[in-house]
Amino acid sequence: MADRPVLPVHIGEFRAASDPCTLAVYGLGSCVALVLFDPEARAGGLAHVLLPGPRPAADPPSALPAKYATEALDALVPALEALGGRRGRLRAALAGGARLFQAAEEVDSNIGPRNAAAVKARLEESGIPLAAEELGGTQGRTVLLHLPDLLLEVRTLRGGRITLPLRS
Repeated sequence: MADRPVLPVHIGEFRAASDPCTLAVYGLGSCVALVLFDPEARAGGLAHVLLPGPRPAADPPSALPAKYATEALDALVPALEALGGRRGRLRAALAGGARLFQAAEEVDSNIGPRNAAAVKARLEESGIPLAAEELGGTQGRTVLLHLPDLLLEVRTLRGGRITLPLRS
């Protein structure tokens, strides 16, 4: 996997691919990495969700289609369908949603858990099963989706690492 291109997915962005590559979110804290994949098409995508949503009227749609949990799924599904994925075969995995801040008056210390809950609710509304999750905690993560192998690698910023095969 070392010879594959690594394609970063920044806050509010998403990418989908089926060619050999690695989609990556670095330094994920309270944000949530939404992974969608079709095991038969061996296609996958990654969205970097910043906020639970819905999008406030003061924040018009922008170049960040995955900024809100309420919109990220709707941006990512068509991208996977364009690669041969089928909505009925899609599965999901989630990582992130950490609680990085101790309760401070000016900081919403629950934003990570709220992001995770919002993405899960949107998946449930859409009928897309959740195959794997690595959520919560108090430390940041790096998330790597290796394609077309459908391996999800989650590294914590303090040295932990898990690899989840996304086959079902």
